[in-house]
Amino acid sequence: MLQGLLDSSARFLVFLYSVSCLSVRQLNELAREALSACFHDEVWVQGEIHGLKVHAKSGHVYFDLVEKAPGMDGGHVAKIGCAFFRGSFVKWRQTLKILGMQDFELAPGIEVRLKARIDLFVREGRYQLIVSEIDPAYTFGAIARKREQTVRALEAAGLLERNKTLQMPRIPRNVGLITSGGSAAFNDFMRVISESGYSFSVTLFDAHMQGENTVPGVLAGIEALQSRPGMDVIVIIRGGGAKTDLFSFDDLSLCRAVARCARPVITGIGHEIDVSVADLVAHTCCVTPTDAGRFLTGRMDEMWAYLDQASRDISHRGSEVLQIAGERLRAASSGLGHAARQWMLWALSDLRECAFHLHTALTRELARREQMLVTAASSLAHSSRAAVERQRQVLDGLPQTAIRDTLARFSLLRADLARQQQVLGDHAGTIIARQQDRIEHLGSLFSAMEPLQTLRRGYSITTDSQGRIVADAAMVRKGASITTVLARGRIVSTVKDKEQ
Repeated sequence: MLQGLLDSSARFLVFLYSVSCLSVRQLNELAREALSACFHDEVWVQGEIHGLKVHAKSGHVYFDLVEKAPGMDGGHVAKIGCAFFRGSFVKWRQTLKILGMQDFELAPGIEVRLKARIDLFVREGRYQLIVSEIDPAYTFGAIARKREQTVRALEAAGLLERNKTLQMPRIPRNVGLITSGGSAAFNDFMRVISESGYSFSVTLFDAHMQGENTVPGVLAGIEALQSRPGMDVIVIIRGGGAKTDLFSFDDLSLCRAVARCARPVITGIGHEIDVSVADLVAHTCCVTPTDAGRFLTGRMDEMWAYLDQASRDISHRGSEVLQIAGERLRAASSGLGHAARQWMLWALSDLRECAFHLHTALTRELARREQMLVTAASSLAHSSRAAVERQRQVLDGLPQTAIRDTLARFSLLRADLARQQQVLGDHAGTIIARQQDRIEHLGSLFSAMEPLQTLRRGYSITTDSQGRIVADAAMVRKGASITTVLARGRIVSTVKDKEQ
């Protein structure tokens, strides 16, 4: 190679001596020949793909191969343009199919090792690599290495399980969705949500889910949605594709954002076999966008089932409580009726006893007072006769005039005594009459309170077939036999109708 470079340099110097001035085309062609002479064989070059473009008409693939310094997140230390012409590209794809690696796809950001010829595009004066094949095994290894580095970095920072510690809402109704609007993933997810019958509120953040804009788009979506008030969960979904399409979801900055998100993150990247690092740090990882929708509707189904079961439990418990309360009420009603009847019997017995004691006391008091009056009248008559006799004896020794005056005075005293006796007799008669009226009144009250007297006034007592007093129409059913107790006799009848 060195000898070829020296030979080319010698020819280039000879050509310069032979002409006084070169055109731009001549200069570029000479440079092209020098590169061809120096790198006459294809070389293997490794780097990271940037700016991937596929020409729609020709089918040629163009991209830049860049080299980054270790630990550099942005920028590069070297870059070279690459052209993967359609013929070589198709042949390379056929080789991948034979090897069973047809899921390998070129994608921005992946690290590749490619075989290429060094060439210079004369019209543009730009040197480039003409790619003939790309080693997929190297790319898969590079992806695995970067994935492992990302996982170790997240684990060292304590972020691997951080989002999983967030409490998943039991009713995740407000959903923030990060995906490409109108894509198959979006349609699959929304179909499941719409057909569930639940009132979900979905806020879409339209982002690129493939290519160089995937990482910044997802980062912007997480930042925008987690700041919205009332957001329950954030869902990141995309459809299926090649294995290399997962590369963006192994990005450290994207995974950090998922882990540090203030809301539970649900991923449905669309790869049934491979799991991205974003899936590892997310709260819940689903296989496809459809499964992500089913997960949310499943949470709603669980809550609905819980509420439905709670409603049935409350209804059953309420029925039990009402039944127990009814039984208690019936028992209390029966006990209250029995207690009332017992109390009435006790009250009637007490009333009779009180009336008896009152009558006895009044009789004794009247007899005592009558005896007192008789004794007082007898004593008064005896005293009066003794006083008259003493006065008569005194008068016998007085002159006739004094006797006459004394007799007149005595007549007056006798009249006054008769009046006092009459007043005392009248007062005693009044007291006796008043007490007699009171006794008669208490006797009438006693007679009025007797159940038999109540029945004689037209009232009746109704009992059911078990002998219980019927105080409420609800205690008997239609067709039941009841007994009506009257003042004289009983009537047995059958209930045809009732009103409450």
